[in-house]
Amino acid sequence: MNLIPSFNLYSDANGIVEPRFLHIETIPTRSLGNDWTIRPHRHPELFQFLLLTDGGAEMQLESTTAQLVAPALTAVTPNAVHGYIFQPGTEGYVLTIAVAYLTDLVEHAADATARGVIRTSTIVPLAKDAETVEEIRLACERVSIESRRNLAGKQALVAADLLRILGLFVRLTAADQQRSDEASAAPDNLYERFRAIVEERFREHLTIADYASRLATSERTLRRATQARSGRTPLEILKQRILLEAQRDLLYTARSVAEVAYGLGFQDQAYFTRLFSAGTGVTPTQFRKRHNAYLSGTPEDRVDAANSTRPRQAGRSTF
Repeated sequence: MNLIPSFNLYSDANGIVEPRFLHIETIPTRSLGNDWTIRPHRHPELFQFLLLTDGGAEMQLESTTAQLVAPALTAVTPNAVHGYIFQPGTEGYVLTIAVAYLTDLVEHAADATARGVIRTSTIVPLAKDAETVEEIRLACERVSIESRRNLAGKQALVAADLLRILGLFVRLTAADQQRSDEASAAPDNLYERFRAIVEERFREHLTIADYASRLATSERTLRRATQARSGRTPLEILKQRILLEAQRDLLYTARSVAEVAYGLGFQDQAYFTRLFSAGTGVTPTQFRKRHNAYLSGTPEDRVDAANSTRPRQAGRSTF
């Protein structure tokens, strides 16, 4: 039984993560109302940065506990168990990004080092690097402001600051990159290796037996590894990745539903529609129409569309 709660954002329901999910808030926004305590939890499909600019916290990261003293930066990979007990009055930002969106940014930047860095949860003390702290803080502030605007160029400006934050993070952790690469091949990182191969091959509709064979393990061992880390089976993780790509294609391309299905390796559009509906609660056509209403309608239309498509999630910006 999975006893560790999974959320999109702490205390929010865990549902389908949209391809360009982005949320930024100050540390007090969520922790103040929870007595400065964020209990251990995890975020499927989401990568999270936390910038501590003032105060401190006790952080649980997987099976370890660390004392954070401002300034500090933490990075938490999808499904990594983490929690915080903040000192009252602690300040900083929490930036949460869909891993699919972050991966896209890394690929467009063609930064091989960044690909490795975002696979590992990290705590970076910044006491000796005040200039970098201020750069990251200003970038977070700009993302916070720009993500709430509805102006031309919003996506490009936000993406630029996300890349700046990521680039500074990569620079801070570059010395550890070789060790991270070596760790990614270790047996106890079977889950990460499975996620990596799913990312490469999800359009091919390989069986779980195929994935296990490529990872030189058994289906049973693979299932134990994925359930221990994420509470989900390999098949559930695979379906989730396909759904994320389907949502991206429906939102950001002009392809027909049939073309989206074919591009994801489905020969039967009806089967694709059933799978999509089971995972999201709406058909591909309904999903596209509702989000088009959100992106192009009046403020009132956007509220109605957001409520109809995201009934269990709040307090975020998506792109």
